[in-house]
Amino acid sequence: MKKLVLPIIFTVVGVCFTTYSFLDTFIIVKNAKSVDIDHNSGFSFNDGPVVKPPVTSSSSNNSSSATSSGSSAASSSSSGSSQSSIPVNTDYYENLTEEQIAALFTPNKEFEEREHYSDSDIYIDITTHRDNADTTTYYVADIRLKSLGFLKTALAKDQYGMHIKERTSDICKRKKGILAIDGDTYGEQEGGYVVRNGIALRETKNIDRMRGTTQKAEDLVISGDGTFSIIDERYTSFEEVTAMNPWQVFSFGPALIKNNEVAVNENEEVGTAMSGNRNQRCAIGIIAPKHYVFVVSDGRSDESSGLSLKTLGEIMKDLHCQCAYNLDGGGSATMYLDDGTGNANGLAHLVNKPTQDLSGGYGHAGGGTTIGQREVSDIVYIGKDQD
Repeated sequence: MKKLVLPIIFTVVGVCFTTYSFLDTFIIVKNAKSVDIDHNSGFSFNDGPVVKPPVTSSSSNNSSSATSSGSSAASSSSSGSSQSSIPVNTDYYENLTEEQIAALFTPNKEFEEREHYSDSDIYIDITTHRDNADTTTYYVADIRLKSLGFLKTALAKDQYGMHIKERTSDICKRKKGILAIDGDTYGEQEGGYVVRNGIALRETKNIDRMRGTTQKAEDLVISGDGTFSIIDERYTSFEEVTAMNPWQVFSFGPALIKNNEVAVNENEEVGTAMSGNRNQRCAIGIIAPKHYVFVVSDGRSDESSGLSLKTLGEIMKDLHCQCAYNLDGGGSATMYLDDGTGNANGLAHLVNKPTQDLSGGYGHAGGGTTIGQREVSDIVYIGKDQD
């Protein structure tokens, strides 16, 4: 019996240490503090006329134009396929006249379940697509804004810290948002620059992030003029980021599109993705300042297997994004549409089908899957100022 005492003690200590490590890594809330990122009146926006992106050589073979009816940019895309043969035309979405763009906005609020929202300041049109292989469903939200200030972020429970979580739809409702996707899961990382609605929340680097076979620490900076920039934390100080007048900074990654070209390869994958190369995805891209797209894909199901980062990058290029960035995917990938009141219970809904593994892990292992939202640290949303 005495011979068993020491092994038992080591076993108990090992189990306790492993349990604590798991809780400390994924569950225990740390450094929690209430923050107000909704009222930053001192931020300097440059909401002047939209500057059209320069036409590059890759656009010379494409003379496609949007229809005179002012239909949505996403709807006027060739097919929404992930491997379009149409060359990128950087002004494809911006060749509407000022009158046609103005006609997209409506004096009174219009809200149609599953596909459309518009008012005098915000235009959103959502379309559903299948990839070229017909294996995956993804959703494209075409967004035009009168001001960058309507592209907002929000924190779970209005608190900053690690492992503070809330469902995307619940955060959006509380903020009276219109369209929301999940953010960069900042709360599951101890490092990585974080700026939300112009307020700096974390200035420490996270240079150990692994992205497949390459090490990257790519952040997305959305500046006050509405432009997107990709920076690498390894070579960029927070002081340099501050000089870019950042409205939002996300540190999940990687970049999908840089300078109009796909920036990921077939072998690249987010280090925490455990279900192979095809997953549920969430991305944000810019066509021109104040003209953006949100893309979310389903995955990990018989109906929709998911997208690789390379295929997602090709989709963003097909949508004519100058720059695009990968946000938290997997079971967190969520798109939610509301009417901006937080009370549209009969019409507000999940646009996509976020899939969760019932075993508590990732991918197809264990006890099957179910449709439902995963709680997240933060969201990106389109919305007005709260009352």
